[in-house]
Amino acid sequence: MKKLFLLLFMLGAGLSVQAQQYNSKELSDLFSDELYPLAKDISEYTNKVIAYGNVISIVKKTGTTSLAKKKIEGISVEAHSFSLLTSSGKEINLNNDMLLANKVVNKFFDVLRRVKESMKEDNRKEVEDILNSL
Repeated sequence: MKKLFLLLFMLGAGLSVQAQQYNSKELSDLFSDELYPLAKDISEYTNKVIAYGNVISIVKKTGTTSLAKKKIEGISVEAHSFSLLTSSGKEINLNNDMLLANKVVNKFFDVLRRVKESMKEDNRKEVEDILNSL
C-alpha cells in the first residue's frame, strides 16, 4: 500500500511540474511582456513571423496561424480574451478552456524560442522548418 501511495505521489508531482499553468491575468501579462516582444524581434529577421497590434502570426507552407489577444469590453476590470485564428478563417475562442489557452501560448513560445536560437546561428533553412512545424 505504501508503494502504491508513493507511486501515485510521484506521478502526481511529475505531472504538476511539466507545464506552467497561468490564470487569465498572468497569461495576458505573459503575452504582452514576453511573447509579443519575442515575436516582434523575430519579425525583423524573417517575414514568416508577424507581430502587429495584439496579434502574433506564423506563416507556414500550409497557411497562417495566429494568436490574438482582445480586450473584453463592458466590464470594469481590464480583462482579455485569446483566440486562435487559422488561415481557413476559423476562429477558436480559448477563454472557456484555460488549459487549452496555456497549451497554445506555450506552443507559440516554444516555436518562437527555437527560431530565436536558430537565428543566432543564422540558419534560415532550420528557421523555416521550425516555423512550418507549428
